Amino acid sequence: MHMRTIAISINKGGQGKTALVKMLATAATQAGLNVLVLDLDTQQNSVGWRKRRDKQQTNPLPVVKFSTEKGLADDLNHAAKAGCDLVLIDTPPGRSSEAMAGVEAAEMVIIPFWNDQDSYEGVATTAVMARRIGTPAIGVLNFVTPNSKSHEETARKILEAIGLPMSPVILTRYDVHRVANVKGLTAQELEPTSSAAEEITALWNWFSSTVQLGETAHVHKGAA
Repeated sequence: MHMRTIAISINKGGQGKTALVKMLATAATQAGLNVLVLDLDTQQNSVGWRKRRDKQQTNPLPVVKFSTEKGLADDLNHAAKAGCDLVLIDTPPGRSSEAMAGVEAAEMVIIPFWNDQDSYEGVATTAVMARRIGTPAIGVLNFVTPNSKSHEETARKILEAIGLPMSPVILTRYDVHRVANVKGLTAQELEPTSSAAEEITALWNWFSSTVQLGETAHVHKGAA
């Protein structure tokens, strides 16, 4: 299988980039894929999550590594030689050179956002950067209020207006995501039968099909 490299990026903080990385990385691992997360953000939130995860001896994967703009190419080369199936690049917010390097190295950019004017401006800015670099991009609506259709409807109209495709799957603001993160887990591990876990299953199945990973996740397997 050809190694897929996907950047999770938006130039505004607080949009759920790292949360999305953790969900997809865990789902991919549970689907039997060899997964690497490269954390380009100096805050190293993905790395911190991995350290908490190390305490959960039954959940050793996925591998998470801090990387830099200068070291990114070498890390990707090593991942390919090691037989990695999927690399997720967690980029920092803002118009940093690290974020641009992550988008440039990727085959596709996933742009997480939520229903807020500042967030939409961040989506537009990141989408423009991806177009200039020549990397396809897709938006994923995050932090949706439960049972609220208006957020999704608004988001689809705005993204259509700026010419950016949007994932058919949205992510709702469930507290289980926060609780799981404290333990170095994800919602599909902590509460495998929850609505949050079902959303992640749907997100993974869409994502794996979109990037042609050729696998279907069984995200309830091996839940904590």
